Amino acid sequence: MIRSLIPALVLTCAPPASLLAQEVAAKPFQLDRCEEFVLKSQQCGEYRIMVSLPEGKPPEGGHAITYVLDGDELFPVVTSVLRLQAGTGKLSKHNGITPGIVVGIGYGGESRRDLDYTLPSPAGPPETYRNGKPYPPREGGGAEKFFAFLDTELRPVIEKKYAVNRERQTLMGNGYGGLFALHVLFTHTDAFQSYIASSPSVWWNNRYLLQEEAAFAERVAKSPVKARLVMTAGSLEQSLTRIEAAWPEDEREEHRLKITRRKMVDNTRELAWRLEALRGHGLSSEYRIFEGESHKSVVPMAISHALPFAFPPP
Repeated sequence: MIRSLIPALVLTCAPPASLLAQEVAAKPFQLDRCEEFVLKSQQCGEYRIMVSLPEGKPPEGGHAITYVLDGDELFPVVTSVLRLQAGTGKLSKHNGITPGIVVGIGYGGESRRDLDYTLPSPAGPPETYRNGKPYPPREGGGAEKFFAFLDTELRPVIEKKYAVNRERQTLMGNGYGGLFALHVLFTHTDAFQSYIASSPSVWWNNRYLLQEEAAFAERVAKSPVKARLVMTAGSLEQSLTRIEAAWPEDEREEHRLKITRRKMVDNTRELAWRLEALRGHGLSSEYRIFEGESHKSVVPMAISHALPFAFPPP
């Protein structure tokens, strides 16, 4: 008898069909107060430009602004973390972050970062596999052309469309993007007031960047600058993670050779130590190594750490 009542009870307790959630057609998700457009460079091709705007009217003098490389991947992260940390007010009561503009520079298709973010330099000995064979060649050395696009084509468009404070501009890059950020600091110091280089690829082309660093240090010692720099890296960028240690032997040892040779952590730390000596000549720099983080996992932490640096109080 009890069993025969169960189906009836289920039917009695079931909500009417009209009260059930109705599925609607899905549509692409978009972040609020964000827009994008395609900008065609005269010499570098097309770029996908993404812009995040803060709430409310701009402050006197305009908003602080950060240009983010690898924008296809990093723009949504930087935008979301900035809004979380800054809140909706004029100045976050928790950590002193001022809301501002984020500009992501992406490709919207096949990436050209190998070309755009690497330095014009003589080709050095190539990296090799364990068997001695060289890595496949990649087209590189386009950093100066890309900087010209950023400085003379993109920035005028951004400054015409939005209220930008030209005295509060930051360049942010990760990996090759961090390499490019350091290149701009060393060779076009006044282009930005602040630079963020997370996991910078100092190793690229046999550490050619260090030649630019030496020339920069010599110049700054004679003629002080006014610039700020923060560098970060993950402690596991130079050693195997738990997952990598379990890879098949050939793949694991090939990867071990690469990260040991590139010395991401050592290069970042040693560069930071040398640049610290320039503090008395107008360069304010800091660095941080995040324990237990790899080249990929450290990215959100590096962004969160850098945002108070990019969007400080006026």
